[in-house]
Amino acid sequence: MAVLPRPGSAQTFTIDTSTFLNEEREHLKIHPKQEQENESSDEEELLTDEDGDNFVPEDMIFVPSDVLYNNKWDTLYIRTGRMDAAGMSDSVLLLLNNPAESPFTFPYKGKLISKYGPRGSRFHAGMDIKLESGDTIVSAFDGKVRIARVMSGYGKMVVIRHHNGLETVYGHLSRILVNINQDVKAGEPIGLGGRTGRATTTHLHFETRFRGEHFNPGKIIDFENYTLLTDTLLISKEFWSSVRGSSPMVTDGSGPGTKYHTIRSGDTLSKIARRYGTTVNNLCRINGIKPTKVLRIGTRIRVG
Repeated sequence: MAVLPRPGSAQTFTIDTSTFLNEEREHLKIHPKQEQENESSDEEELLTDEDGDNFVPEDMIFVPSDVLYNNKWDTLYIRTGRMDAAGMSDSVLLLLNNPAESPFTFPYKGKLISKYGPRGSRFHAGMDIKLESGDTIVSAFDGKVRIARVMSGYGKMVVIRHHNGLETVYGHLSRILVNINQDVKAGEPIGLGGRTGRATTTHLHFETRFRGEHFNPGKIIDFENYTLLTDTLLISKEFWSSVRGSSPMVTDGSGPGTKYHTIRSGDTLSKIARRYGTTVNNLCRINGIKPTKVLRIGTRIRVG
């Protein structure tokens, strides 16, 4: 699902989705539609080896992902429904932390071994996470499996389209555990780690995409603490302007004003909140955690 800006932007429209959030996910019908154009050459660009603050503003409009993609449901190619990012005129606000869905789950809690960005003469379109062959990989958000097959450099891979319009990609699997058109929840196993495709070591290649275009997963996910960095993501023309440049788009997603606290013995959320002049609810919101979360010594928590 996605959230469009308030009326008053360059272009607005209204969609009656008054019952959308209350429907069971199995009632969301997405009609498969195969793309006929051959996009195989495009797929080679990518790889080179709950609480009080969880609310939804009443003036936001929720749009199903099949509307965003013009009902395009391609089970073969990643870049289906690809948009003209440079010419994008309307902004779209994605709700990442949706209280009506399962909470975000990190796909596999392993060490980050390669970031998003330029890699020699190629561009690495995702994050590589170290794992061992056979380790279980899970879906990051609720959604529906769009692709589950072997694809060139990705090897065995899965693409999941989420209800907010975001898509996540999981590559180099040794085994695929889901089928095309299958509904999955965040945290549900979708594959086993491996080294299929173009890979020099066993790892998970993880991507985030919107309407066919990849962007830095570090913009929305903290790869050290395995949590969401933000509850929402604004997609606009400016968002795409430096995807292949040397801007924060290719960093770890932590802006210059982002602050972290390293957990020490005796720390509690209340103690940390007082120290940094914030609230427990705010800490929970920006870190995607519950007030009852056990704080492990040595890990970091975002405080601003």
